[in-house]
Amino acid sequence: MQEKFWPVHSIDVGAALEQMLYDDSTAGQTFELYGPKQYKLAELAELVDKEIFKKRRHINVPKAILKPVAGLLNQALWWHTLSADEVEREFLDQVIDPEAKTFKDLGIEPGDISNFTYHYLQGFRSSNYYDLPPATEKEKREDKKYIHVLDEL
Repeated sequence: MQEKFWPVHSIDVGAALEQMLYDDSTAGQTFELYGPKQYKLAELAELVDKEIFKKRRHINVPKAILKPVAGLLNQALWWHTLSADEVEREFLDQVIDPEAKTFKDLGIEPGDISNFTYHYLQGFRSSNYYDLPPATEKEKREDKKYIHVLDEL
């Protein structure tokens, strides 16, 4: 779970596309629309776990095993599970082209994905935690001060 991503909110991408649509100077230009902060897949999984107040297991399955299993599952089941292309993409880091234009060239400042997790993940909380507000910045800083031995198992 060491793959690196630059997640971005779809509303920011939509605003950028709208701007490109009405600005003729963007014709023929290449844009890479990525978020302001880089995350590892493990960090995103931890972010989700903290927001839903549930510790989920994350099992790293090697690509050499996962790819054939995904192919077999797609043949055995009538619904889509995981394709070989999706498996291939899961093991790639997102690399940013330094020559491509970004949100800054369009005058847009994308929001950090961690600011949106409460809204989208509240429904995945158990009923015990459903009404709790999102963690404040102070609570997030306090949580980072300590190493929780049980979390590292």
